[in-house]
Amino acid sequence: MPFLTTLPCMSLRSWPGFFSVVPTKPVYRRIGWLFTLAWGAFIVFRRLLREGMWADGLTYAAISRNMAIGKGSFWSPIFASSFWLPYNQTETFYEHPPLLFYIQSWFFRLLGDTYVTERVYCLVVFILIIALIVQLWRQLIPADHPLYRWEWLPVFLVFTFPLTEWTYEQNYLDATMSLFCLLAVKYTIAGWQNPQRWFLMATLAVLSLLAAFLTKGPVSLHVLAVPGLYGLFYGRTPEIAKAIRWTSILTGGFVLLMALLVLYEPARIFLQAYFNQQVWAALNSKREVFEDTQGPFGRMYIIKVLLINVAPAVALQAVLWALNRFWFKSREPVRPLSGLIRFYIGLGLAATLPIMATTKQIDYYVVAAIPYMALGLAAWMGPQLLKVIDSVSLSPRSLQIILGAGVFACVAAGVYGVNIAGTPYHSYKDILVEVNKIGAVVPPDTKLGVCPEMMVSPLLHSYIQRYNRLEMTTLDKKPDYFLADERCRDGQQQQLTYLGYQPVSISLKSYSLYHRSDRSVK
Repeated sequence: MPFLTTLPCMSLRSWPGFFSVVPTKPVYRRIGWLFTLAWGAFIVFRRLLREGMWADGLTYAAISRNMAIGKGSFWSPIFASSFWLPYNQTETFYEHPPLLFYIQSWFFRLLGDTYVTERVYCLVVFILIIALIVQLWRQLIPADHPLYRWEWLPVFLVFTFPLTEWTYEQNYLDATMSLFCLLAVKYTIAGWQNPQRWFLMATLAVLSLLAAFLTKGPVSLHVLAVPGLYGLFYGRTPEIAKAIRWTSILTGGFVLLMALLVLYEPARIFLQAYFNQQVWAALNSKREVFEDTQGPFGRMYIIKVLLINVAPAVALQAVLWALNRFWFKSREPVRPLSGLIRFYIGLGLAATLPIMATTKQIDYYVVAAIPYMALGLAAWMGPQLLKVIDSVSLSPRSLQIILGAGVFACVAAGVYGVNIAGTPYHSYKDILVEVNKIGAVVPPDTKLGVCPEMMVSPLLHSYIQRYNRLEMTTLDKKPDYFLADERCRDGQQQQLTYLGYQPVSISLKSYSLYHRSDRSVK
């Protein structure tokens, strides 16, 4: 019975057939998928099924929700009139290209305005990324190779990256960009391998690249390195001419579409503001200053992050090699996948090394490289794993027990997910309680006054806008409601009393809420 790879816990049509151990190779594939999906579900569920996330993902969800209710448009996305960073001083959100916001706005139109909506979006994007990893694995491995049906292995390695637990569930732009980049890689390889369909595949690759660019900007352009890396590293002999031709096709097609796009005035205005405010400023070190990227080796921070994330897979490979070399003394040749290793590791580096051009580097900027590195490392590790399995030679009874353990692990992951679903993630529990209480008193689409010290709080900005559709403003605007924390509560008290603000009877742990009922006070 073929293994169903699309669900964390499988629906088994025939338990006896599923547990059959003759022949053994399909059984190992089933075991691999079972434990991969069980462990992967556990890793993903820890954050995906719980409420609360960091400010960036909430901001993107708020923009998407606003677009869904008619506030803002594709080329004029709107978060709020207030923002915690000093770079975006207009109501239009120029910090990032708008494609994710537009796509996600349709999820809000269909599913409504709850925290579940962005979670469903994250899950859909992640499932599609996993599906593309499987397709890219089969695309470059010969059908007669023992590892061809071991597509679970690169998926398994994705879950060994420490960043996987956090980034794919945080509604970050990088995950959606990675999805479109993987599509561009897939179609480029398909066009290379099938000359009769080159034009269709090239068109789809260019459109995918444009979609990636309109999601996260220039960091998506590493896809242009695919023909060069493929032509140089994948085959037995370099294909330089074909690599140049395909690079020219992708680059020319992308430039043509961008040229047509900027002929549209709203697109030109937005992209110009985005480049000046975000891209050019970052290249000139005029954006956020992070301690980790300071000093003579600060620009190498992204390499440090990449090495930390591949370390578990590299350590596992070292263990497998040591077992084969010193314990099993296995030397049976397994056809190496050197071309695939070189290609995907090179592509992973192409997705990260250019980031060293700026000191604005954050851990999750490595997300685009995770699928590439997982594919390359799986091709490197696969032959060693096959040798270990051949050396162990488990009995049919042992394989049945391991299969049962895999099914149990899958069920346990599902039970764990049901148990934590809807509960607040511990890091954001307090602020969720606070903003829900504030939202029960302050009407939506209201300006909420805050102290100057609070205007730079990313969590407060993002949570009150995402959950309550509130915008933050200063006291001199005399808003109907004012929120103070312990840093400014006492210092503002006299002025609040003078302007007619009275405390609201509401139990808040970190804040005090005031309402201005007497508007005659000027």
